[in-house]
Amino acid sequence: MPSDSTPIRCEGQPPFWRDQLNLIVPCSLLALLFTLFGMGPWWLQLLYSNGIGLTMRTTIRWLQRHRPALSMTLNTVLALALAGLLWFGLPMGWTWWQFSAAGKEFTPGFDLSLLGIVGVVSVAMTAFYYLLDQKHQLQQQLMQTALKQSEQEKQLLEQQLKLLQSQIEPHFLFNTLANVQALIRIEPQQASQMLAALTTLLRQSLDQTRTQLVPLADELSFSRAYLQIQQIRLGERLQLDWQQSDDLPLQLPVPPVLLQPLLENALQHGIEPVRSGGQLQVRLFVEQQKLCCVLSNSIPPTAAAQTPDGRKDHGIGLSNTRARLQQRYGDLSGLTLTLAEQQAIVRLEIPL
Repeated sequence: MPSDSTPIRCEGQPPFWRDQLNLIVPCSLLALLFTLFGMGPWWLQLLYSNGIGLTMRTTIRWLQRHRPALSMTLNTVLALALAGLLWFGLPMGWTWWQFSAAGKEFTPGFDLSLLGIVGVVSVAMTAFYYLLDQKHQLQQQLMQTALKQSEQEKQLLEQQLKLLQSQIEPHFLFNTLANVQALIRIEPQQASQMLAALTTLLRQSLDQTRTQLVPLADELSFSRAYLQIQQIRLGERLQLDWQQSDDLPLQLPVPPVLLQPLLENALQHGIEPVRSGGQLQVRLFVEQQKLCCVLSNSIPPTAAAQTPDGRKDHGIGLSNTRARLQQRYGDLSGLTLTLAEQQAIVRLEIPL
């Protein structure tokens, strides 16, 4: 965090080389114009034009860095006053002093050409910096608008995540407790396992509502607890295959509740509609500096037929997850759905 004494950089300034061209080219053209009008030798006009321009630009740049609260108009007036003092007032004062010391009468006719140079160059530089200030203000407005839009999108995604979690918890709590009640008498061991998984799920769900990122290990534990409950509920109808490589970065920060909507989508649209159930395979591995999660599940034959392009999302789970990934990682992440013959494949990628 910068201290109060740290100079504030003016955003939107051109690169150094372009800044020099913006100064040298117009000032040199003005010097050539003054020479053609017979106001003095080329080298002298070049010196005065670029000197005035450099003085004004340096003054304005310094004020922008160290006095950012001042307006561009005031900065230009101060720069104009300093340039006039240095390049007109001091030369005129020095000439007057020399004449006075020699006992001669001072006639400023020739030196009045300096006033013309100062005036023309100052007007040109004032117009240039006025246009530059308008450009800077427009850039700042665009940046603020983009930042505000980004914050609004972020808040919307956070609200969607909280809504998703609020929908998950009562739904699972009701169904899981109903299943536990049914299993207590006939399968007490499974009832105990379901309660343990539910405890893990609710505890981590509560923790995840308080943070925007969680370790990958916690996200996987949350997903495994969810699948354990579904495995007990669906029984033999769910054939689960979980494969996890040994080199997973378990401490990698990831958005919470990232995999659960994908798992729920696979169960709702692939396993539960079929009386005999189906297969769900989860593979997690590292590939090309990215964490990859591939979910493959069987689907009813009619599901693939309804989406001939093989790209249609089922429900809002995938679209919300994709939006969260885009907001967090941009184009470095990816989420794709491919529908083949009686199989759906979801591939999720996030950068390490």
